[in-house]
Amino acid sequence: MMASGGEALPVGRLAFKAREGRQTALSGFDSRSLPPTPRDVSEAMKNFPGWLPGRLPILHVGFAFSGTTSLQLNLLSRRADVFYAGLPYGGLGGIFSRIKYQEPEQYDSDLVAGLCKEWIFDRMSAGQRLVLSDETFVEQPAIYYTPALAPIGTIAVRLRNIFGDGIVLFTLRNQYRAVISNYLTLKRNAADEGREIEPFDAWIAGNRTQIRNLHLRNLDASYAIRIYQRVFGRHAVHVLPLEQLTESGTGAYLARLAEITGLEVSPREVEAYVRRNGSPPNDIELSPEQRSFVQGRAAAGNVLIASEFGLPLREFGYPWPAGDDCSG
Repeated sequence: MMASGGEALPVGRLAFKAREGRQTALSGFDSRSLPPTPRDVSEAMKNFPGWLPGRLPILHVGFAFSGTTSLQLNLLSRRADVFYAGLPYGGLGGIFSRIKYQEPEQYDSDLVAGLCKEWIFDRMSAGQRLVLSDETFVEQPAIYYTPALAPIGTIAVRLRNIFGDGIVLFTLRNQYRAVISNYLTLKRNAADEGREIEPFDAWIAGNRTQIRNLHLRNLDASYAIRIYQRVFGRHAVHVLPLEQLTESGTGAYLARLAEITGLEVSPREVEAYVRRNGSPPNDIELSPEQRSFVQGRAAAGNVLIASEFGLPLREFGYPWPAGDDCSG
C-alpha cells in the first residue's frame, strides 16, 4: 500500500477498539482474504503529489440504488473545487475498468499509475479535492453484458495503492427497496438493449439458487464495509443512509455529507438538489417468502452497521433479526 508520502505500507491486521468491550464482525475482518500488497512502489506513484491535511481524496464506492446518481449528477460533478473522477466517466473509464475488472495476472499497476498521473493528478487545479464516485467498485453493473467484477478486496487494495489515504463513503438503502430497484434497473437497461427479462418473482427466485450471485451480492452490506475498513482504516469509512434524505430532508442529508467529507455545501446547492429516482413507477411488493430471504441475508449485517456507525437503521425499516423487525 502507499502512504501519502509515497512509502509502501504493509498489510497488517488492524486492532480496533471494540465498543463497550464488545468486538463486532466489522472490526474482526481476517486479513488473509485480502490480496497481497506489492512491496515496491512504482516510479509513477512516487511522482504523485502528496495529499495536504484536510484534502484527502473522497472515495464514494457504493452501494447501488442508494441515491448515488443524485449525488453524482446534482452535486459532486458540478463543483469547481472538486476534480470529479466518477460516473459517468467519459475519458477516465479505461483507468477504472482496469482497477475493477482485470485479473491479477492482467493488472499492470505501473500502467494504471501512469494513466492516473496523466489524466487525473496532472490535470487537477490548485485547491481541488479528488472525488471518485462509482458504486460499481463494490457492485456488478446492472446490465446484461456485465463484466466480471474482481473481488471487492482486490479493488479496495488497488485504490489504496494508487490514491493513498482517503475518506471512504458508502451510501446505503433499505434492502427491501433496493432489491426492487435493482430488478427495475436491470429491466430498463435490458429494454434499452432490445431485450426482455423474466418477471420479478422468477428473477429473485433464480438469484436465491446461488450462494453468491451477481446482482444481489451486497445484501449483507457489512461485508464490503468491513473490507474497506480493513484496507483504509476503521475511521476512514463512513455510511450515509438514503433514508436520512427521505426522512429528514435534503438539508440534513447534505449537512451530514459535508460533515463526513469536509466539502462545504451552500444553501443554493441544498435548494437546487433534485432527488433522482432511477426506478420507474411500479407495483412490486415483496412476498412474505421474499422478505424472509432478504431479511436472512441482510439483518445481521444491518445490526452491526447500526451499532458501528450509530445509525437508526431499525427505525428506518431496514431488515432486522426475526422477532425484532419493525419494517412493517
